Amino acid sequence: MQFTHCIPGIIPPRAAVTGSTLQIYSFKIVELSDDLKWPLRVYGVVAARDTVDRNRNLLFARSRIMCQVLTENDSSSCLTGPSRAILAIDPVDFEVELKIHDGGDERKDRELIWAINHYDIAYNGEQPSLTFHSPLCRAELRLERLPTTVQATILSVHVVGGGSLFKSGGQVFCSSSSANSSAARREKIVLLDYDDTNSAAKNERHLDGYLPLSRNVVSVEFGGGLEVVVKVYGGSGCTSGHVYFPFQYCNTSQGTCSVSGSEVEIVVAWSRLVGDKMDMLIEGYTTQHSFK
Repeated sequence: MQFTHCIPGIIPPRAAVTGSTLQIYSFKIVELSDDLKWPLRVYGVVAARDTVDRNRNLLFARSRIMCQVLTENDSSSCLTGPSRAILAIDPVDFEVELKIHDGGDERKDRELIWAINHYDIAYNGEQPSLTFHSPLCRAELRLERLPTTVQATILSVHVVGGGSLFKSGGQVFCSSSSANSSAARREKIVLLDYDDTNSAAKNERHLDGYLPLSRNVVSVEFGGGLEVVVKVYGGSGCTSGHVYFPFQYCNTSQGTCSVSGSEVEIVVAWSRLVGDKMDMLIEGYTTQHSFK
């Protein structure tokens, strides 16, 4: 949200850009060797490095004690990033370092996958995924290159008046649209997924109605928009509400919808992209806590 505060028409010309970015949809273990059986207790890091600063932009990061259980029916990692848009003007490196929690001594944990892959528009074109290989498994990162974008940060999804919305589970997701109204709708980006009743109630109890999104940064194409959907599961099916936000260069947008009799307020912050860290330093826009 580096340029969210900027007044329209007064935006730093060098540091703030509307460039090509990679939209990240999912990271999934798609195949296991005969040496492994489901479920897997997985921890480690999946990260991207672009030319903005070459630092790791974490997509998935879990310690051993907070490992995620992957099953044959649900082998997708719960993504928590990126923390800012991934600039795709130049090649992007992706790093995967995952281990399997043995359940006992950490020294007995096995290395599930340790691999690097590169995304380069000159070689990858518009392919929808990158594949990572190891002796134990094959993994797939689903993504999409968007040509000219701004960054949208979903600041909050708030159940007005508090209370538990996901008593029987539910999901919050979003999808971006292009300026071309005839273009096919893009894949959804899962921001929060509850499929366990006890877990849902426990996590919402002390948050005053604010839903704990697992990720909140997405790219939105110039001239397009962002649709945020809140879906609630119930005994007789599911109900949902949605809010559509037209793209903006900066500032924030707010909208409300009704879901299962509750009013849900959604706030989104808009910002142009950081093109290069050095340009930020030159124009004096870098704060002491940026880019850590």
